[in-house]
Amino acid sequence: MFARSSAIASVIPAASIQHANAAASVVICERHPVAVLQVSAFAAAITETERMLFSALGLKAPEANQLSGDSTLSIRSIAPGVWQIVGEVSHTPQAAALRATLQSIATVVEVSHGRSALLISGVSAAKTLAKFCGLDLATDKFMTGHSTQTRFGHIAMTLSRIDDAPTFEILVFRGYAQHVFESLVEGAAEFGLRIDQ
Repeated sequence: MFARSSAIASVIPAASIQHANAAASVVICERHPVAVLQVSAFAAAITETERMLFSALGLKAPEANQLSGDSTLSIRSIAPGVWQIVGEVSHTPQAAALRATLQSIATVVEVSHGRSALLISGVSAAKTLAKFCGLDLATDKFMTGHSTQTRFGHIAMTLSRIDDAPTFEILVFRGYAQHVFESLVEGAAEFGLRIDQ
């Protein structure tokens, strides 16, 4: 198994020195390593796939644009019959094992190496993300437990609100990670920013 390397490890140390505001209203950090699997049910087997996911993971498949679970292991509904399983590497099933469980009813693709995860938290986190995302991220609109496919500027991302702090998690393609990170840093600077390593 190849080691999981960070796409932004080279830029985080300098940014964390430059942005070390103890009273920051935005905190940005990379979630690394993170495991990401994408499960796509065959059209006639969505209900059966949901049942088998619960059996394999102990988590109920969430409603559309929701997530179930926690930071250790979660399932995000990103399209009808399509889910992302996101979690700590030690708590996330191997793709081959889940593929065997879901054989003939769904596909399972390991995408961990192709994604980067960033956490953006604090009272001004939503204002920072609003500079790049057209969704209404107000507390009563995009609540804790919401998760959806959307855009960061022109870049596709999965956006989830994982707690009431609020803390948002974004998953982007690895090749765009440095651009997204640097854009967030620039966008959050006016609010007081801390970069955690």
